[in-house]
Amino acid sequence: MNLLSKEEARKRLKSHLPNLSQREELEFNIIKRLFPLLFGKKKIISYVPDLNLEVDVLPITESCPLPRSVSFVEFRHSAQWYFPKLQNNDLVFIRPMEWEKGRFGLWEPKGMDVVTVEEADLILVPSLGFDKDGFRLGRGGGYYDRVLSGKEVFGKTIGFTFSKFFPVPFLPEAHDCKLGKIITESGIHSFLD
Repeated sequence: MNLLSKEEARKRLKSHLPNLSQREELEFNIIKRLFPLLFGKKKIISYVPDLNLEVDVLPITESCPLPRSVSFVEFRHSAQWYFPKLQNNDLVFIRPMEWEKGRFGLWEPKGMDVVTVEEADLILVPSLGFDKDGFRLGRGGGYYDRVLSGKEVFGKTIGFTFSKFFPVPFLPEAHDCKLGKIITESGIHSFLD
């Protein structure tokens, strides 16, 4: 199989992800697989997804800035949830008291309670896709690659994608982060070994 450049892989995923059929059902099945992994976790870093490009895991959180479909079955987990905010070109994870639109048009938290990736019990990571070894393909800013670069956080990272798009055949670069687990609607892929 020929490997794609990261730019070409992003382009293809951005054209196909918004048109995925039965998306709500697939996301529901992903959340069902995630929920047992939250047991005993107190501080969880999550994200506010781009609903066209990323898996929506917000139904499990207690703080959600996006309107929810009334037909969507929601899970709830009572951990302390933290979300990314871009500050001085770095990600900071804040427990939201309020929400505001950020630099890239995504919702960002406003609040005083901050957690580092080292202090978090679990880190839910957004992505466009992953290669066969668990390397993440993001949007190209490198924000998550930088903040997740420490070896001590690898085991508590979880990414999400749809089985139709896993794996993505791209060649990771030295700075790309590898995640501990990836969840699709059909299974959990562990890279912790």
